[in-house]
Amino acid sequence: MKKLYLFLIAIVCSIASSSPAQVQAVRDFDVYDSVGVNTHWTFGAPYKYLPNFTTLVGKMQNARIHHFRDGEQWAGYNTPSWVTSMYTQLNAAGLKSNLVISYPQTVDQLEAGLRKYPGLESIEMMNEWDNNGGSNWVSSAWQMLPIAHQAGVDLDLPVLGPSLVQASSFSKLGDVSRYLAFGNIHDYQGNRNPETPGWGGLDAQGNAYGSILWNEDMAHQYAPGLPVITTETGFQTGSWSGAIPETVEGTYAPRVFLARFNRGIKRTYMYQLIDDPNGGPTYGLLRYDLSAKPAYTAIANMQEMLEDSNAPFTPGKLPYTLSGNTAHVETLLLQKSGGQFFLAVWLTQPIWDVAHALATPVPPQQVTLTISDGMDAGFAAFFQPDGTVRKTWPATSKYTFNATSCITLIRINWPGK
Repeated sequence: MKKLYLFLIAIVCSIASSSPAQVQAVRDFDVYDSVGVNTHWTFGAPYKYLPNFTTLVGKMQNARIHHFRDGEQWAGYNTPSWVTSMYTQLNAAGLKSNLVISYPQTVDQLEAGLRKYPGLESIEMMNEWDNNGGSNWVSSAWQMLPIAHQAGVDLDLPVLGPSLVQASSFSKLGDVSRYLAFGNIHDYQGNRNPETPGWGGLDAQGNAYGSILWNEDMAHQYAPGLPVITTETGFQTGSWSGAIPETVEGTYAPRVFLARFNRGIKRTYMYQLIDDPNGGPTYGLLRYDLSAKPAYTAIANMQEMLEDSNAPFTPGKLPYTLSGNTAHVETLLLQKSGGQFFLAVWLTQPIWDVAHALATPVPPQQVTLTISDGMDAGFAAFFQPDGTVRKTWPATSKYTFNATSCITLIRINWPGK
């Protein structure tokens, strides 16, 4: 009898261990809404922003990128009416701005200037101020912090901390969290993969220099306990030394947002919308001639699939397991306001050796998605290095597929849907 009892326990334990885990989803809209880009709307020729304003607004809308980061013009309060007209049009097009403020200003001047930028959703302390603020950058930052904070309170705008360049600068600034809603990082990874564990020494939290988590740790030195926003990150493309091929950027681009969201960053602004004039930096999602790079195409396709309303709801859990060759596989489970789940799956290893300018292709890895409760994998979108998407409709609760360096988005169908 005792043996039978133990046998039954073993069966129950075996069933329990093979049951799909209940995985917590995040709100799909929050991921969709995390996507932003840096712009320079007032830059005239030879830059392409001002001469192609209407076209570029359409490019932003087409990619469903609703957030941009730019800067105050002419000390803010001297902003001319034509800039206000531009921002009025941007706001009407559904494009909202995070604005880097100018220095120095009084509270009255700052508030008067900010009112000249319709569609403003947040303000940011001065850009890379340890490089741009001179030898007294710490004292001038402290001078502006209470001014920015008061303007944020009066105009109901969250305030982002300053972006800083040198690792030592974050502790030099000191704890300024009482003036801020968010810390701020420029976490460029040197054209490496977005999930890089870093390539330098460890910080006090055990995170290596250059990783997303290391950069967050830096921001927490001046903004302890606050969430962090990435206001600049991106890649330089091209064939010259130090750049990466456009298809590598096309592979990495959706992962930039998904990986940061997984690590607690709720808004990421890629740098930037368009390449600089010929011979300049090539960080753009669009080439200098405004044609789309693979990164732009990939982001646009991801955003089209993730688009959702901002209806308030609490995301649920999905009973699923991912088995097979899951080494270096990262996932993010999302739920739309209508209840539908999407699972993002990708391999995190680098596909380009930046030190030697060599491709390092990562072989596909076969994995199996098993879903319970009568749900199935109804649709799968396999992103390609050029940003396009290959679509399949598996309609099965046990779906075996190849995870790759490009993201795969799998829609989970409810019974009868």
